[in-house]
Order: sequence, then structure tokens, then C-alpha cells
Amino acid sequence: MEREPHGLGTGGDEAAASRFLLDLARALHLAYQPSLLVEARVRRVATAWGLKTEVFTVQSLAMTQVVAPRRAPAGFTRLPFNPHWNLGRAAALLQLTDDIAAGGVALPEARARLERIVAQRSPFPKWLVLLAYGVYGAAVAARVGGGWWEMFAALLVGGLAGVIHFGTLRSQRVDLQKSFLAAFLGTLVAFGLRFVLPPFDVVQALFGGAVLLVPAMVVTLGSLELATESVEAGMTRLVYGLLRFLMLGVGIMAATTLWRFVWPLPVHSDAHVLPPLVTFLLLAVGGVALAVCMAGRPRDLVGIVGGVLLAYGTQAGMKVVLGEQGSPMVAAFVLGVAGLLYGRGGQRMPMTVIMPGLLQLAPGFMGTQAVIALLGMGRPGTEDARPFNVLLVALQLVLGLVFATLVVPPRVTVDRDAAEPSASGSA
Repeated sequence: MEREPHGLGTGGDEAAASRFLLDLARALHLAYQPSLLVEARVRRVATAWGLKTEVFTVQSLAMTQVVAPRRAPAGFTRLPFNPHWNLGRAAALLQLTDDIAAGGVALPEARARLERIVAQRSPFPKWLVLLAYGVYGAAVAARVGGGWWEMFAALLVGGLAGVIHFGTLRSQRVDLQKSFLAAFLGTLVAFGLRFVLPPFDVVQALFGGAVLLVPAMVVTLGSLELATESVEAGMTRLVYGLLRFLMLGVGIMAATTLWRFVWPLPVHSDAHVLPPLVTFLLLAVGGVALAVCMAGRPRDLVGIVGGVLLAYGTQAGMKVVLGEQGSPMVAAFVLGVAGLLYGRGGQRMPMTVIMPGLLQLAPGFMGTQAVIALLGMGRPGTEDARPFNVLLVALQLVLGLVFATLVVPPRVTVDRDAAEPSASGSA
């Protein structure tokens, strides 16, 4: 026998439900969910309580209004631009929406659960997270062609980026300043290490260290929103992502200008590229570190590391067949299929696999190369690096994910023209 759906609960009304839906939309946004899925989730919750709700979200604003059975005042809230990855919190939020949609949670209980979820902090001590920033940065330096010295420099720069990130985490209004400061100090540290270390590639070390502050995922999510007709949200997110790239460029430029007053800029040095198997094993270690950075649950470790290795391995294999131009789309397709299949398990979500994997494919290194090339510090052969190439790679990733949803349909489907999305489980 099917369980009767819970309503708004004792003392609940449309106004209280509208406030809850607005807070839920904000929490989902901060959990790095694209706007179309935020709106779909909020509508599912409203439908479970017998309400018809209008929902609209962009990168900086969320609006909700209950329009039936009785119209409630519209609510809106400003959204900060620097959401912080917390996969454990994201999984708890998605589980909450699933439980409400299943008809088992009334408004008072849902409000209490939401407040507990939002109050959750990383399960790992801060020192471990800072170390994980450095370890993951070193692994990324190896992934983009760096050797042992590039990895060591990226380890130090990554630890510095972690300190900057957590030092400003209490304020959700300093994301652009954070990007500038990390690029500025990271560049100075990378230049300074040239005095104490053998010659190494500064660009690879700098990108590896600051990779978790590079807005490549913002650009990719914005492209995804544009591809799914969330034009307002996608354009805002894309503009902001490009602005963050510019802030990184300004930080690097400020550091190089300051450095020129005292010493000449370091010349390019070829990195000693590590064997593919060694790089693969280092990325596995980096995947474990990434699980700490993203506050993943212990049960998510296999999915996170698997997503990292699957994305890297697929793209490396496709480069041999298709070259640089087509490999991101194929890798994103394979990653999307794997993530959607993974998400069909109990209390698991596709983003546990997809997001760490996309970080290996996202066009952040190309954006960093473009900035460095504009400053005349690029390695030979990268003079043609262009910021537009970043968007081309991001669009390939979006196409790959869209094609993946055709093969393995998500368990939450989104129809932007319908008031109520079709749903039958977790996305």
C-alpha cells in the first residue's frame, strides 16, 4: 500500500512553505547544482506538498512564489558567487528532496533537516584539507606534463591557495579578490622557488597549485545552462567565470610587474615528463586528496577516484585517435554515462563521479596558458593560446554530457515548459 503524502504539517501554510523553498534553492545553488536542476528539485518538493510553485534562479538570485492553491508573497534572495564544494552536504540535500518527494517528510521536519544540513562543516580537520590542496595540486602538475620539481612547487603553491581559500571562507563576497590574491602570491612563490630549485616549468607549477581556484567548472556549468536553455543563468555564470579568469590574469600580471623591478623573469624550462603509468598512479593519490578537498563521504571515495582516473584515461586514449580537438567531448560522454549509472545506486549521486572527472577535463590549463602567453612567458608552441579556446573545450564537455543523458536518462527529468517536472528518484 502506498504511503499517503505528508502535507505542510501542523501550523504550515503557503508563506512558510515559500520561505522554505527559497532557502532550499539557495542551499542547492551553493552545492554546485546547475540552475535547471535547482528549479526542478524545488518544484518536486512543492508538488509533494500539493503546491504549485514558480521558481527562477540565476547565478546571483533565486526567486520562488507559491501560486496555488493560494497565492503567497514572492520571495527572493541574493546568492553569493563563491560556492564551496561539499559533496557530503550536496548528497544530503538531494536525499532530502527525494524524501520529501516520496511523501514522507512534512514542512516542520524538512525545515529542521535543512538547517542541520546547511550547518554541516567539512568532516576533515583544516590542516588535512590544506595538505590535500597541495597534494592535489602536485598531482595536477604531473597531469599537465610536469615532473617532480613542478610537482614540488605546485605542492607549496597549492597549500598557499588552500590557506587563502579557507582564510576568506567566512565571507562569501570576496571570490574575485581571492582569485587575484592567489594568483599574485602564487606567482611570486613560483618565481622565488626558481632560486632554490633546479629549473622547472613555472606555468605548470602555478596552474597545479591554484587549480581549485581556477573557474573552469564555472565556465563549464555556464555552458551547460546555455545548452539547456537556461540562458539567463548561463550568461551570468559565464561572464562571472571569465571575469575570474581575468582576475587571475591581473594577479599574475601584477606579480610579474613587481618581479621585473628586482629580477628578470624566469625563462621557460622543459619539464621532465613522467611516464604515463607513474602519472596515472599519482592521479589516484590526487583523487584521494580531492575527496578531502570536496568533503566527500567515505562511501564516495571509490566514485571520486574512479571519476578522476576514468576521465584522464579516456582523454589520453582519445588524444591518440582524435587529437586535442575531439577528445574532451568523448571523455565527457564516457564520464557522464559512468556517473549516471553510478547515481542509480542507493543514496549516490552522479556528480560524485562527474564533477571530479570534469576537473581533469575542464579547460583551466588552457585559460592559464592564454594568460601567460599574453604576458610573453608561454612555452614555445603556445603562442596561439586564446581565451576563446576555453569556451570551445567547455562546449565540447557540455555536448558530451548531453549525449550521455540520451544513453542513460537521468532519474530526474527536467521540462522547463512544465510547471511540474517528471521525477522518479535521485539525479
